[in-house]
Amino acid sequence: MIDTAVILAGGLGTRLRPLTDAMPKPLLPMKGNPILYHVVQNMKKSGVSKIILSLSYKHEKVKDFFENGAKFGVRISYSIEQEPLGTGGAVKKAVKNLQGPVFVVWGDNLMDLDYKKLYETYQKHKSPVTMVFTPREDMEHFGVAKLEGAKVISFVEKPKREEAPSNMVNAGAIVLSQEGMKMLPEGKSSLEYDFYEKLKPGQIMAHVHNGQWFPTDKPETYRKACEKYKQPINVKEKKYIIADVDGTIVESCQVITPHMTEAIHKLIKNGKEVVFISGASVKELQRMISSRLKLNHSLLGNTGTQYTVVENGVVNEIYNKPLAKAERQEIIAAFERIIEDYNIKTMTTKEDQLQDRETQITLSALGRFAPLEVKKNFDPDGTKRLEWANVLKKILGDEKYEIKVAGTTSIDVTRKGLDKEWGIKEFAWQRGVSFKEILFFGDKIFPGGNDYPASKIVDSVAVSSPEETEEILKLFLNGKADQQYIL
Repeated sequence: MIDTAVILAGGLGTRLRPLTDAMPKPLLPMKGNPILYHVVQNMKKSGVSKIILSLSYKHEKVKDFFENGAKFGVRISYSIEQEPLGTGGAVKKAVKNLQGPVFVVWGDNLMDLDYKKLYETYQKHKSPVTMVFTPREDMEHFGVAKLEGAKVISFVEKPKREEAPSNMVNAGAIVLSQEGMKMLPEGKSSLEYDFYEKLKPGQIMAHVHNGQWFPTDKPETYRKACEKYKQPINVKEKKYIIADVDGTIVESCQVITPHMTEAIHKLIKNGKEVVFISGASVKELQRMISSRLKLNHSLLGNTGTQYTVVENGVVNEIYNKPLAKAERQEIIAAFERIIEDYNIKTMTTKEDQLQDRETQITLSALGRFAPLEVKKNFDPDGTKRLEWANVLKKILGDEKYEIKVAGTTSIDVTRKGLDKEWGIKEFAWQRGVSFKEILFFGDKIFPGGNDYPASKIVDSVAVSSPEETEEILKLFLNGKADQQYIL
């Protein structure tokens, strides 16, 4: 088995700005940990123990996070580009003191690749390059191969869809043999254009990966990965289940169903503590959750700025951090401009559409208690609200407030820093809880979504509906206590 890998993680992440203005792409959050963490852990699972990170942009931050790799169970060293070398030059620099073969992997692709099976494919052929391919319909965005068995006959980088030789795209992982290392061009070069496309038929052999594969190089692909990528979760170490409410535990503004109540009751009886965090007020959460959930639980209302414990039916407030009157007036005035400029019509009342929740101001476009099916169809992908949120940022600025898309038709505004990341941190501090003990569920775990901040600090499960949440909770209840789940 090959025990050494090079991970290319030096890109500028230009297409992901402004997310990458302050944070290098490898450290962008993905369900509780940076993207690159998941790549490293998947390698470790297959027995890769020595990793060279090829870095450039904001490399100090990546080094500060990973250090020598000991805390992640691997040995990590670094190859730093002082000037751009291209993918080929970066690999040439990183492998200069190695004896092949070596895995070379792009650090912005999330996949559950089995590196042992990739090594077995390499062992069969010993070609200069053994390349991982995965089937895709959008071939025009990737390198595409025409295959004859495992042999790559032709290779075209980002062809027109109608001209693509197959649907098998370069998945961003290879085995590079010692022979292949010697064939790399000197100086600045592109692996894709200056190396792969110049190799003869048979010098690249294919390994097909049919599992998870999510590129994260653009806003739309990063968002999809945030929503769809599934990671191994050790449920035994999770003592606290923290869940978003609207769209995760209940349908928008609805009371928790008897089936969901039963599942959560069983979860609590099995030793888990369940906490609900929402943009709704604690009073509203009592209606939606506590009216049916009779076992002890916690409510983090208004995005965690109100913390209440419900024990034996008695409600105890732990803290409440309201906005100042002037702040509330400023936010309401900005929302009123949005409502007027975009002609947003409520189906209920003005008070139900624009809600002053003391610690948070919320716009529910159609009204919080508008018909559920109408709300679901109003802005299913959040496009309208993301546009409104961007205008709000221009009106209010980025200095004072957090502006997040929430629920089915809502936008929440809180004081800067008071988001679900803050709410979970404050809860953990109050209770003396480690982040490793927490598992978060949410339906808006993507940039701009109000669950996204939670994914920066704790393991997270992205769901699309309360029904999906309930099915996952049933897995916990029916499975073994120490079982790992792919979630």
